[in-house]
Amino acid sequence: MRLFHKTLSSLLLLTALACFQSCSKDSPAEEPANDQAPDYAVWLQVGSWPNTFQYVVGTNSLQTGVLSLSGNGVEVTGKADYGIIPHGGFYYYPSTSSNNGKFSKFKFENNQLTAVKEVPYTYQKNVSSYTWVDDNTLVLIGVNGDSNKILYSVVNATTLAITNGELSVPASPTGYPYLSIGTTEYTKGKLFVGFMYTGNWPAAYRQVNVGVFDYPAMTLSKVVQDDKTTGAGGISMWEPASFVTSSGDLYHLATPGSSRSSMKLPSVLYRIKSGTTEFDASYKINLSDALGGSVFAMWNIGNGEAVVKYEDPKIAASGSQSSHIYGFAIVNLSTGAVTKKLTDIPYDNSETLESVTIDNGKAYILSNAETGKDYVWEYDPATGKTTPGLELQGGYNYMLRVDKLKN
Repeated sequence: MRLFHKTLSSLLLLTALACFQSCSKDSPAEEPANDQAPDYAVWLQVGSWPNTFQYVVGTNSLQTGVLSLSGNGVEVTGKADYGIIPHGGFYYYPSTSSNNGKFSKFKFENNQLTAVKEVPYTYQKNVSSYTWVDDNTLVLIGVNGDSNKILYSVVNATTLAITNGELSVPASPTGYPYLSIGTTEYTKGKLFVGFMYTGNWPAAYRQVNVGVFDYPAMTLSKVVQDDKTTGAGGISMWEPASFVTSSGDLYHLATPGSSRSSMKLPSVLYRIKSGTTEFDASYKINLSDALGGSVFAMWNIGNGEAVVKYEDPKIAASGSQSSHIYGFAIVNLSTGAVTKKLTDIPYDNSETLESVTIDNGKAYILSNAETGKDYVWEYDPATGKTTPGLELQGGYNYMLRVDKLKN
């Protein structure tokens, strides 16, 4: 069995959660007008594996009101899933399944996810990450069916014309024949693609690799490497773990992921300074030391801060069987220090989620509480305060993602 990054489906298979809730609140949610798209969308999942159903619900506020699936939202099971790409008021979705290979461009409005355009798409077996080269050019990165080649697709977001090809990387080390893809970023004419060499699960070669490719030639310029840990960065279709700041610095989070229990390696934050193609030798931050466990995802707030999502191992060590073990914290990017844990936010029940969206310099964070009410939480870096915002009510098992749809 090949090493794979744990997805929500595998987590459901292991935990088989079913925690339907029902409650009410007098103030109604601020619903979007019928003749326009909502400002934001929240994705929710109902049921336990294999009987799972995904829904999208629109709202015009993440700060106030109540949002419920009751008589609201649209089921999108079979049409798309939460590994989807929001951009410029649209959703883009590469379906690579053997019976539904197509690339779709969707519009979400009037509580419907409607296909604007669709084209056949069967080139990649699994799309793991993406980046926008410009406002109309999307680059998808994934692997072939044997997981031994890195493939790319360049998509015109207007016409959905697609150009496919392969990214060449150095040969795999002996005993690690497979490739796992992580984060991808574009800056200053180059693609930075995180990848790792893997063997039979959970074997992973102890090395962090970021391939630097000239764009649009797609030729390998170099591979930036470090042996402090392993991991390719988060799979940005579900859990982003890299970004480029407004000053052009690239931050890359490497974590051992599903290999962590056997390899006992830390989650490490790296920096590639603007205009360079090397890890900053003075900046290798062991976030596991600061947070006590693995760190899986990272979102840029701006103004020198990022939100990270981490696992609290003390919960499992206490004998608890709860899956609500994932917390949020703030990292100062200049120093790499964890400045605070967002302890007001209850622990979430999966790491593989797009739990954060950034709007007007504030972070809006989804977390599925084990008990009590669920909210979209607002973190304001200007004050350092975390406050509950939009309340989510009833009937779901997972809070999959929250998206800002309008620029």
